[in-house]
Amino acid sequence: MPFLSPAGCPKSAPTELVEACRHRLDAIRLCVQLSRLPMQRVADELGIDPGHMTRIMQGRAQFPDAKSCDLMRLCGNIAPMQYEAHAMGYELTQDEKAERVRQLKAELAALEAAA
Repeated sequence: MPFLSPAGCPKSAPTELVEACRHRLDAIRLCVQLSRLPMQRVADELGIDPGHMTRIMQGRAQFPDAKSCDLMRLCGNIAPMQYEAHAMGYELTQDEKAERVRQLKAELAALEAAA
């Protein structure tokens, strides 16, 4: 059974790498590469057959859109989302209030675990 590890909030990928992507598949490849996770683990955790994952990464099959957010959470970065925003002429910004709430919840959880 796939298990997406709670590695925290996915981070932005380096802008210069995202801007070098020619298409969404490049951004998906970048996302996986930045994670340093083995392709087998990515496929297993996303519930994708390893052979099909290989075809996806070679551009001979389509990455399932329904698994895009899971991929970014698993890999710990938002390269595909950054690519799409950049391709459409937008720039992503992080919601500072939501980030602060996330930090405070993490601190609270750590304090409760220590008690």
